[in-house]
Amino acid sequence: MTPSGQQQQPAILHLGLHIGFAGGIERYAWQTAQTLAAHGIHNDYAGSIPSRDPKRFADAFRRILTPAQALDANPDDYHLVILHKLCPSHTLRQLRQTFGERLVFLAHDHDLHCARRHYYTPLGRLSCHEPRSLLPCTLCALLSHPRNWQRSPLETSRLLDELRHHRAIVLSSFMRDCLVRNGFSPADITVIHPFAIPAPTPRTDFLPDGQLRLLFAGQLIRGKGADLLLEALARLNVPWTLTLAGDGPERPRLEQQAQHLGLADRIAFTGWLQELRQLHQNADLLIVPSLWQEPFGLVGLEAAANGLPAIAFDIGGIPEWLHDGLNGILVPERDTEALAGAIARCHDWPDMLASMSANAIRLVQEQFSVQQFVNAYAQLLHP
Repeated sequence: MTPSGQQQQPAILHLGLHIGFAGGIERYAWQTAQTLAAHGIHNDYAGSIPSRDPKRFADAFRRILTPAQALDANPDDYHLVILHKLCPSHTLRQLRQTFGERLVFLAHDHDLHCARRHYYTPLGRLSCHEPRSLLPCTLCALLSHPRNWQRSPLETSRLLDELRHHRAIVLSSFMRDCLVRNGFSPADITVIHPFAIPAPTPRTDFLPDGQLRLLFAGQLIRGKGADLLLEALARLNVPWTLTLAGDGPERPRLEQQAQHLGLADRIAFTGWLQELRQLHQNADLLIVPSLWQEPFGLVGLEAAANGLPAIAFDIGGIPEWLHDGLNGILVPERDTEALAGAIARCHDWPDMLASMSANAIRLVQEQFSVQQFVNAYAQLLHP
């Protein structure tokens, strides 16, 4: 209780790594803080590494703390403490000693059950569906250079053992199944889908000049599959342009691949962008050619909210926001021929794009609303 006798306003401490927009984890924490603050819930953030646009990121939070300040915090100041990024097992034990049952792990990715983090094999990039096991996972990790490991396989096992004692939040039923496969109790896992704010009306301005305007939005890393998209585009016999919105270590190789395939004059690399709404409005299709098993695929939900249909590989949590034939098209993972065929069909049937646009906005309204998101967090704060 506060000194005045009134109940303390709910507060959440978010524990991350980057202070700024390094990737999807930070974007999720930032959006969560903004939204919950608008509904009367305070949000603080602890991190240590400055990243893109740190001031804008920090403005979403009441306070930015150092990791040391977070460990020294009064546990009664927070109703919920969300661990967004894995930390060393000894730090995790300290956090548990400080915050007890208030500490919740949010599984954004596959770091917990894959030492290489990618959850696909080094050779062939084939999706893995096995639970964490020290010996086979260590042998798999050894097929890549240890400098690519975020932590040792043994430390990954220690973290998994420790986190099985915590409650967990996941963004999709797919990620819930991953945690259950790795020894978490289903009763300790809460699925909270991300939210999006839908456009007021569906779009009708597709293919204004008969040329299909394609959009890829994401980090330019191998797991996002932009190289497979370029392979698919080389098969197309319909007019198209592509905007690649994002940045990362694969950009030089992708630029070289585009030149080699004779596609460079139809592809625009924008670099990293904070706001994608204008790109959504100027595109006809979002393409999500992910190789790694997307825990959810927030980029697709944001596009759907703006009435932009998507074509994606049927992998990970993507089918939870992309319903085949309704708001987009799912194709078998890694199948570039099927991807090219789906893109070509959309060019030949522009009315289908308009229909999928309307369905996309309706799906966001019905299944991924702000109020549903806020209610889910309120339930965690006041079980």
